[in-house]
Amino acid sequence: MINIPILYFGYLVILFSIIGFGFLSSKLLSIRLSLGELGLSGILLMTILSYITNLFVSHGFIHNSIFLTIGLFSFFLISKKKLFRKKIKLILLVASVLFIGILMYKTHDDFFYYHFQYTISLIEFKKIFGVGNLEHGWRTPSSIFYFNSLFYLPILEKSLINSGAIYFLIFSNIFFIQKVFNLLKNKKIDFILILSLFSLLFINTIFYRLAEHGTDRSALILIFILAIYYLEGTNKKLSKINFKHYYQKILVIALLIVSLKSFYLIYTTFIFILLFEFRKILFTENFYKKIFFERVSYYFLIGTLIIVFTIFSNTGCLIYPASFSCIESFSWSIPKKEVIEMKTWYELWSKAGASPTYRIDDVEFYLTGLNWFPNWVQNHFFNKISDFLLSLILIVIITSIFLIKFKKVKLPKKNFYLLYTLVLLLLLEWFLNHPALRYGGFTLIALSIFIPLSIFIESRLNLNIKLKKKIISLILISFFVFSLKNINRILKEIDKYNYNPLVNAHFYINEDAYSSSELLLKAEKKRNIDKKKFYIVLDRNLINNLHLINDE
Repeated sequence: MINIPILYFGYLVILFSIIGFGFLSSKLLSIRLSLGELGLSGILLMTILSYITNLFVSHGFIHNSIFLTIGLFSFFLISKKKLFRKKIKLILLVASVLFIGILMYKTHDDFFYYHFQYTISLIEFKKIFGVGNLEHGWRTPSSIFYFNSLFYLPILEKSLINSGAIYFLIFSNIFFIQKVFNLLKNKKIDFILILSLFSLLFINTIFYRLAEHGTDRSALILIFILAIYYLEGTNKKLSKINFKHYYQKILVIALLIVSLKSFYLIYTTFIFILLFEFRKILFTENFYKKIFFERVSYYFLIGTLIIVFTIFSNTGCLIYPASFSCIESFSWSIPKKEVIEMKTWYELWSKAGASPTYRIDDVEFYLTGLNWFPNWVQNHFFNKISDFLLSLILIVIITSIFLIKFKKVKLPKKNFYLLYTLVLLLLLEWFLNHPALRYGGFTLIALSIFIPLSIFIESRLNLNIKLKKKIISLILISFFVFSLKNINRILKEIDKYNYNPLVNAHFYINEDAYSSSELLLKAEKKRNIDKKKFYIVLDRNLINNLHLINDE
């Protein structure tokens, strides 16, 4: 039984360790980072190291205890600095408010399908090749599984291995809060401030339920930050030093996004349009050599290769489910025909052609052209997207009431057209190929509204002395909504599942899913897979365990 104080203590230990790793990454990459950026950079470094260490050892108590201790030691070093000590209050305040998000009984629908199993396999075994042959959920590894596997700790055991998403939310909140108040302090009250505020209100009120984050929503939150970096950089007269600063940060966030789901590789286009915007600076005195051959660029390349290697070692594909990237000659490779079938299945699911209770008969006809559109409108637009749009409109209305005056002020033109065009193109690609909100729709729809609206509000902003108080009020309202919705959720879980967070605070753990070796055996029997197909392993204990269970 894990009570709330023990869970909260473990939660803070992980939080401080993440900041410590963020400090280490800032030194490693020679990059200046704000507090929110420090946390996100720490998550990325921990994740990359998690990938690497799992090649050699399992993520058991000893590994994880040593790992987090290194982060804590680094945190204590940085906490001695006076400037940082002032920021600890903000960390504790935001973390404490959002803590209620991890008090849950029911997890994500896919959690016990493959999230939990994948994480447990990292805890019990070092790198296993070919696991994508067991279940298709194992073919799309997310960095959040590797991140979560580091939270299997003494006393706490498995009680926090579903909590990775909360740290993305915490440090993104801190990033937006610092961005808003730094701009207010420097009297740069522009559309970047408004967009940052919109983004914060969005993630706290729309993404309030941590059990729904899965492997998608953390990446969608980071896309807001990516857009803010680009817009802030392109609306300044950047020197070479300042350009390098934005370029470094965009690479770090882009790598973190791609690691969460390889599908989000499409968002690396933000890097290319940034380079296009500043092509004159790049080609001045061969400046591009200093950009492309510096630490963050190598870091991005190494991180990308690690992610690609992991997907390849699971499936035989460099990018799953892109069949052109699959090499069938390896013993663990998934046949291209099956990869194509899975790609079709993902598209069918996103276009409302399949669900846990039904599946369209004529798949080929359904996916041709826009034949899927009427059914998608009926089964996905109503009520998922329509409810989301209503929430979005409510955010816009309330924010506008707080900030807008009717008198228009003439301001310099903003450089946003290239990014906004990209957002609209990505939105079109999303609609035609995978129109489910979780596959990018949340953020793309929001940005398509927030970017022009932020520019509009800037020209009509009520710049009286109460502006700061109004912004603080909006932020507090977003935290209040987050807390209220989670309290309501917990009350429903108490009623439905007899969940008692005061006695046992962590999520429901299906004990049948505890042993990854048993899970692998069940999957093997279900799929009737030849052992030679996927027993290309670095930890031979897996084979022995499977054989022992089979013999019994």
